[in-house]
Amino acid sequence: MHFDAETVTHRGGLSKLRSLTKVNPRLAPNLAKTMLGGPRDHAVVEAFNAHAADKGFEFTSTWASNNIPFVTPLLRDFAAKRPAGEAIRYMEIGAYEGRNLAFMDWLLPDRLAVTVIDPWFDEALNPEEKYHAVEPRFRRNMDKCGFKSLSTHKGFSTYVLPQMLERGEQFDLIYVDGSHTALAVLIDLCFCASLLSVGGMMVLDDYWHDISEIGGPGVKQAVDQFHAAFGRYFEIAAVYRQVALVKTSEIPR
Repeated sequence: MHFDAETVTHRGGLSKLRSLTKVNPRLAPNLAKTMLGGPRDHAVVEAFNAHAADKGFEFTSTWASNNIPFVTPLLRDFAAKRPAGEAIRYMEIGAYEGRNLAFMDWLLPDRLAVTVIDPWFDEALNPEEKYHAVEPRFRRNMDKCGFKSLSTHKGFSTYVLPQMLERGEQFDLIYVDGSHTALAVLIDLCFCASLLSVGGMMVLDDYWHDISEIGGPGVKQAVDQFHAAFGRYFEIAAVYRQVALVKTSEIPR
């Protein structure tokens, strides 16, 4: 799920500072390490933008670009440790028009077997006319990518993820950027933790959002509560706007 420009504008410096002062003590050392000296690749944003223009992608937003310098070194390192030639089973929750997926395809070409969950349009959630065009734009953008495979699930992750777990599906890499309400995010994280293979990585977006777009607790509270309960089964790879966790052992259930 994403918000419009007005909502994003309201998430200004004071809001980010407030979130920063409430950082989970368990994650604070990793946040400090990332901010003070973690690897960043700023040149990759310009390179991907040139690629996107050359391929003719139809993107109307640049949200994903904020995270590219931070997440690129993590993804490259993760992919380098996977067996050469073996598909990386990748799931993305909250694809919108596919900019992050296009970036993943560009960064890790011919490596990804992709699964996507997104409602795209819902009369109660986003009834504005502009949202009707998002899914067709996503489909056209995905036609320009070169994934090993692409499976899409149109619906809300809180309903789709339990079905995946029942079928015994597993993923090596999961990107969580769906709902921003604490309840829905916590449900996503709990199911994704079981769907993630040992040695796999989850990247949790928008960690600094401590108020959801509809009010009430947001992403930060869900991530903090999840890590408080299940942190022993994960290694913290990095913390900034996103939290990257590597699964080290199975969670009893």
